[in-house]
Amino acid sequence: MRVEECCQALLTKILVKVDKKKEGVCIDVGVGTFAFYCELFANLGFPSVAVEPLPINPLIQRCQKSGITLVKSCLSEVDGVQNLYVGNVGSQSNKNPTHLNFSSLSSNWWGASSTKVKEVPSKTLKRLLEEIKANKVTCIKIDIEGSESIVISQFKQLPKTLLPKVVMFEYGGGAERGSGTKGWEPKFLAGTLECLNVLKECGYSLSIVIDGQENTEEFIFDLQSNVIDPDKIFYSNAKWGNIICFLNCQYPESEIKQVCLPWYQGNLNQSKSQEKPKKTQNQLQLNGELKVIEQLIESGHLVFDIG
Repeated sequence: MRVEECCQALLTKILVKVDKKKEGVCIDVGVGTFAFYCELFANLGFPSVAVEPLPINPLIQRCQKSGITLVKSCLSEVDGVQNLYVGNVGSQSNKNPTHLNFSSLSSNWWGASSTKVKEVPSKTLKRLLEEIKANKVTCIKIDIEGSESIVISQFKQLPKTLLPKVVMFEYGGGAERGSGTKGWEPKFLAGTLECLNVLKECGYSLSIVIDGQENTEEFIFDLQSNVIDPDKIFYSNAKWGNIICFLNCQYPESEIKQVCLPWYQGNLNQSKSQEKPKKTQNQLQLNGELKVIEQLIESGHLVFDIG
């Protein structure tokens, strides 16, 4: 799927329904050089905050033009300074410095240099929310190259009134899941699973996985009823993507699918031969599928569940 385009389309559709009065702030953590979710938030009419330790000129200009609060810092568990390992994948030209998208707080992140280091300001999530005087948070997007769990783990220290209604964070990268390398190394996969466990503990439920692998489609599940197991969440050949989780709000699955449809890549018929995330019994019950299957079995019909 075309990850960023699909996720931006989903947030465009959903955020205005989640927070109709646009009372909460939307925060873009790890803005990077191209997707600019902070600009999307501002265009939707939400107070918008961009958190980026290495902002490029186009971002600075967009923030000035759209009234976006730019925080030139990283988010971590530290109020002070942190070492940021600068990305070494992609263009390093001043005009198009896409390598900055791979900068990470982790010295062994696959897309970052272990030797090219910059000391940058750092804030905890609590400090950031205090400084921007947030009373409500509608959405937080987190894309910080393998360090997402450092921020999401801090949700447990927040008052419930400051928990974001919508959370989107990145996972994987650099290789397919089955390789166990790069963004799927055990350390980074464990961080992704920690994010989901924390969000589950905080009460998040409806969740959507959007993966960048061709011939895949969105995977929708209930975090509260799902076992936090990679086989139940990711395609066997997943590459990288975003997970969007919702707190105390639901959105029709049919409408989610409709928004995602234009962003499919490749031949979806081929996806049926791939190993898809496995639905748990609770998910089947929620979708009404288990009841239908049980009725068919009781009637003597032979059933093939093709997902």
